Amino acid sequence: MNPGVSIVADDTRSWGLETPGPGLLLHVPAASRWTRRPALHLDATRDYRIRLRGGSQTLLWTRIDAYWDRALFLRGAALFPQVLPPLSAPDVRAVEAAPGTGAWWEAWDWRVARALVEAPLPVLHAGHWCLRPVRAIPAQKAERHPVSPMEWGFGQPPMPPHSLSAVTSFPTAWKEDWWETVPEQRPGAVLALRVPSSPEDGRVKSWRKRARDGTLPPVLLLYVDILAKWLVLDGHDRLHAALLEGVEPPLLGLWPYIDPPRLRNSVREEGALFSAEFQLRAGATPQTVERVNRMLVHSFTPDPKGTVSRAWPIPGGRETWREEIITRRRGGWLPPLEDLDWAWFT
Repeated sequence: MNPGVSIVADDTRSWGLETPGPGLLLHVPAASRWTRRPALHLDATRDYRIRLRGGSQTLLWTRIDAYWDRALFLRGAALFPQVLPPLSAPDVRAVEAAPGTGAWWEAWDWRVARALVEAPLPVLHAGHWCLRPVRAIPAQKAERHPVSPMEWGFGQPPMPPHSLSAVTSFPTAWKEDWWETVPEQRPGAVLALRVPSSPEDGRVKSWRKRARDGTLPPVLLLYVDILAKWLVLDGHDRLHAALLEGVEPPLLGLWPYIDPPRLRNSVREEGALFSAEFQLRAGATPQTVERVNRMLVHSFTPDPKGTVSRAWPIPGGRETWREEIITRRRGGWLPPLEDLDWAWFT
């Protein structure tokens, strides 16, 4: 184990999403390699221009509208670096507990936590992290995007994952309407970081057998709150295999979190109750009830934990961004976007 990293059981009362097993909290010190940019990280420049970097290469460019109305995404040509060592058959057999039990989840929690700490290509950086089982929900039950950054705010709990089938496709460029959003683009959508393997691939076939007999190891997802998406960090083939077999894959969620102390505030609590009453009067749909419940838990919890993804400055700022987008467009065929979209994105 890397010296200085503390790993303890997660005793958080509620994260606002279903967690089917126990989890861990990782406290990473602001020392040594943990102070540097991880191999997989975000960097950004003004007006919500964000890059996802894998090593020294860009995996994804994203720009979000200032009013949170839309977002554009463009993938880079670089391959996603493998951040965790591949699982072998002995690795899987070493977890002897019955799949889905608390002991099974605890064993995988610790195995993945150790792998993250010891990874040559780190994902972790200094700060606090949660590693915990999560369960996917239907896209139709996912919450809408915030109306504006003011409604979104920093430090909200992660959204439940959904739309797992998106990992079977790999669009190069696309746009999302965050005002009249389709369910598959709502907060919590899962995003693959590499091209899906063929169903005939040997590892996919092997994992399909595991999926059929219920011994499939968990897929590791990373929540990025500014994008409102879960990124597949490890287990693309396992997730693909589960989808091919029509079974629910076990999911391990990873997210950085903050837990600033918060004093009781009667104005905030009264405002939350007023907002809840207003929303429920408009129609108590299951989605509305879920959204109101999350808001009330967050408003009345004394010291709520929330997730905030860290980003570093893009060297060269806006000019670097512009040059990279132009170069990427010249580098090969991309799905057609309107000229106005490209102009805004650049």
